[in-house]
Amino acid sequence: MNSFIRYFIEKLPEVYIALMQHIQITGLAVIIAIVIGVPIGIFIIRSERLSKIVLTVAGIFQTIPSLALFGLIIPIMGIGIKPAVFVLFLYSLLPIITNTYIGIKGVDKSTIQAAIGMGMTNFQVLLKVKLPIAVAVIMGGIRISTVATIGTATIAALIGAGGLGELIFRGISTSNNNLVLTGAIPTAILAFVANYILGILEKVLTPGGMLANPKEKKRNIFIAKIILAILLLGIGYKIYENSKEKDVPTVVVGHKNYTEQRILGIMMSQVIEAKTPYKVKTVELGTGTVIFEAIKSGDIDVYPEYTGVAYAAYLGKKEKADAKTIFDIIKSEYLADHNLDIREPMGFENTYAFTMKPEVAQKYGIKTISDLKKYANNMILSGPHEFMEREDGLLGIQKAYNIKFKGILSMDQGLVINSLVSDKIEVALVYSTDGLIAKHKLLLLEDDLKFFPPYEVVVTMRKGYENTNGDVIEALDSLVGALNETEMQELNLMAIESDEPIEKIINRFLIDKGIIEK
Repeated sequence: MNSFIRYFIEKLPEVYIALMQHIQITGLAVIIAIVIGVPIGIFIIRSERLSKIVLTVAGIFQTIPSLALFGLIIPIMGIGIKPAVFVLFLYSLLPIITNTYIGIKGVDKSTIQAAIGMGMTNFQVLLKVKLPIAVAVIMGGIRISTVATIGTATIAALIGAGGLGELIFRGISTSNNNLVLTGAIPTAILAFVANYILGILEKVLTPGGMLANPKEKKRNIFIAKIILAILLLGIGYKIYENSKEKDVPTVVVGHKNYTEQRILGIMMSQVIEAKTPYKVKTVELGTGTVIFEAIKSGDIDVYPEYTGVAYAAYLGKKEKADAKTIFDIIKSEYLADHNLDIREPMGFENTYAFTMKPEVAQKYGIKTISDLKKYANNMILSGPHEFMEREDGLLGIQKAYNIKFKGILSMDQGLVINSLVSDKIEVALVYSTDGLIAKHKLLLLEDDLKFFPPYEVVVTMRKGYENTNGDVIEALDSLVGALNETEMQELNLMAIESDEPIEKIINRFLIDKGIIEK
């Protein structure tokens, strides 16, 4: 417990930034949902048929997996806060609309008739009778929506919106339980605090005569004023901070959400900051095509990619070729068809590889993937999510080797090797520069059919970027040929096991290499 507390205190600056991002995302989503959902809930009372249609549509959004909805919205709205808020807004609607509809409809008809008999208009009845009586039910929907949205917002980190989810995903990918808790605990506390504040607001809005203790209303109004003042101060400070940074030129560096990509993204950021006057914003994104779509749409400026991924997954190439040929094809087609460009390789290759515990492989006499084929139908394979649906991944290798496994588990890359070491699976699909391979003395199986293409690391950027930002490209080119496989594996292992922040590890490496000055 003491070690976690020390770790949490060290991470407080990061937690603060992530917490503010989380509050911004969820706050905007819920506020928009209230502004739109409450009027809709009131309006649909007029028609039973209309209410069923609206509630069904809102319910459909609730049933779509959040990660899928985030993925679907990227080609339309890009990455960052805007698509995150939009998706979370859709998820927030159903409880708010439903509770507004139920609350207003549940108002006693005799009370409404009495109000009309006193000469009130329909609008006055709504404002002075229906809403005050229904406020507890409506606020119940808002509270449910807010708490659920705070939890769901953690996934927004996968599309570059930031928030506490970024700490959680980083912790999972590095098997760092302290980091997972550093993101998860503030998320839970935020949900609790939000629920408490909305409870106060509910009592403030509820007529005194409907409260169990009417005297409590004054205290709740006082608390609500303090909370409002704090919120206004926070918003004012945020606007001030944004105005200060508005005119500072910024380079947006993207990277995927696992250890090696995080290392490369931070490395690129530090090199740019050390060698240019630019401010750098680092954005962590999900795997798959998320980052590819992000750079095409201009949401990020540069990011590290593997040539094998670009060749097979993005360009759809299946022909085998050497590293130089693949590099040339990517550069040519990127420039011609995608308005993108790539720089020369950084000096190391990180290919996919099948790995097993040595004692298991020795028991069956397995040294190559072809050897594995004989026993695969009694073994469980696990690998990262993106590997499962790509032609240069599981789909292609099953065809090439005519291999079939007893079971296949898709999971976060940070959990794959741990599952193998703890004997939950027999075979793992890993990245060849994963630091845990050396730590656990795992055996890499030979790709005897040479199925996997070369996976050299290159900086990807938009076409013509070097012409307008030549100093940035010059800085990034200092990483060309700067790393080998052993160095990358060591950095990966240090990032997972060291108590030192990953930024310090990378900074020391760059200084020792003479790439940047101390």
